[in-house]
Amino acid sequence: MRVLKLGNGTLLQVADDEIPDPPAISFVNDIPRLNGMWDDHTEHWQGTSIINIQGHPIAIEYWPLLYRYGHDQQWKGTKNKWTDWRDIVERYRRGTPEQFWASFRAANGEPLKFTAIIHRLREERKEAHFALVERAREEYGSDFFFTYRKGGEEHTMTRPSAIAKKYKELMVSNSKEVCD
Repeated sequence: MRVLKLGNGTLLQVADDEIPDPPAISFVNDIPRLNGMWDDHTEHWQGTSIINIQGHPIAIEYWPLLYRYGHDQQWKGTKNKWTDWRDIVERYRRGTPEQFWASFRAANGEPLKFTAIIHRLREERKEAHFALVERAREEYGSDFFFTYRKGGEEHTMTRPSAIAKKYKELMVSNSKEVCD
């Protein structure tokens, strides 16, 4: 059983057999529709979704809770697409739709295709991760390294995305300590 707390406060207890297979859907030609289905707790929510459980439309942001465990590892096949959608929605919401499209135009003035937008967003994210790694190195000095535990052993983090995530967690943790 999984419990989903929907944006309207409804708690859904969902059995595995109630979870449909991840739908084969594309938003390459309809980013506004993706934006309207992404979450159910903002003004963007349109009240509809491609997945309905127990009569409730399920926002796309909840998909990891539905598919990460069970369902014959279906999350592995869906995760990359879901992550791309998350990144598109996050950027789409930073301003107006017009600002979004102004940022994603080809040299000839035509709007970029979905795949090109995803590629550019990935590059921006990589650059942001590298910048955070450098910031962490400057802050922590030459002995800088973060570790994680796996299989009872400690390993040094090497992926910039993992280091950036850990550094952000530390920044939040440290800012809470200062406030307390």
